[in-house]
Amino acid sequence: MKIQLNASEIANLWTTDMNNLVYIFSIPYYMNQCEDEEIRSIIELALEISQDIVGNVEKIFKQENFPLPFGFTEEDVYLHTPRLYSDQFALLQYNTLAENGLMLYGLSLATSTRSDVRDFFTHCISLTTKLYNRSKDLLERRGLVNSAPTIPFPERAEFAHDQGFLTGWFGDRRPLNVIEINQLVFNSRGAAFACAKLMSYSQIAGSKELREFFVTGKEMFGKHFEVFTSLLREDDLPSQMTYESEVTNSTVPPFSDKMMMFFIMSLGSVFLSRYGTAIGLCNRRDIGLHFTRLMAESAAYLEDAANIMIKNGWMEQPPQATARKALAENR
Repeated sequence: MKIQLNASEIANLWTTDMNNLVYIFSIPYYMNQCEDEEIRSIIELALEISQDIVGNVEKIFKQENFPLPFGFTEEDVYLHTPRLYSDQFALLQYNTLAENGLMLYGLSLATSTRSDVRDFFTHCISLTTKLYNRSKDLLERRGLVNSAPTIPFPERAEFAHDQGFLTGWFGDRRPLNVIEINQLVFNSRGAAFACAKLMSYSQIAGSKELREFFVTGKEMFGKHFEVFTSLLREDDLPSQMTYESEVTNSTVPPFSDKMMMFFIMSLGSVFLSRYGTAIGLCNRRDIGLHFTRLMAESAAYLEDAANIMIKNGWMEQPPQATARKALAENR
């Protein structure tokens, strides 16, 4: 007996299709601008992977007679516009997107039931791992890796013996542990990428409302970056690199306002997931409270983004459950 796709599987497939449609139509712009052959090969790999993933999602949807998302078209990208990013930033971008993809595909695999859907997300993880490793290797060779700092190895395993292990705002704070360092480095790297991306969008957005919205986001993630790096500096650990210098001064948009807003909404949802994970992993109270506060700020910004999308008719809504009460009332 054929098993119908459940709501989780539809959500995972629909989101995967939408995200990769953005890449299919935007990647040719980066390929058109790229002068570095090694980086170009990474960008070409990213396009091949997105085409593979979208083809497989749409095959499953067509077999189920499920309507395909509209997504994006060639009209959302203007290929022959001035360079907006350095080749190095394009490399960083596709490494970051692969990093985010591994998290999302892992969750999609864990929340899917049907064997063909699980096989598909296993395939997605395999493809995305290839992109992540190849792009990370090239970043490493170019000296562009924002890696975590090293710490002295402990002499022995130790146990926490008092509540001082949790102390944050008041009292003597213990040094950061490696789990907290990992979360601060990981999220500062993400905030640095978001700052550069939002700054670039603020230069090219078509309306004043969007330019101001992107500037607000850039300032917000800049503050997040400073919170994370200041906590690292307290323990004499190095700060992470920033990427604003990898953005040119072009004001000519290569992407539609709709595409830019969708990308920022997708990026914002990833940050909510990252911050939620950090809250669960960090033991020091002050760090957990920082992430809680910054998560609330990010959620408010994401809501503003959704309102802009809805107002402009750009918000393609995910499939919904049936409004049973309305059916009964409207008979």
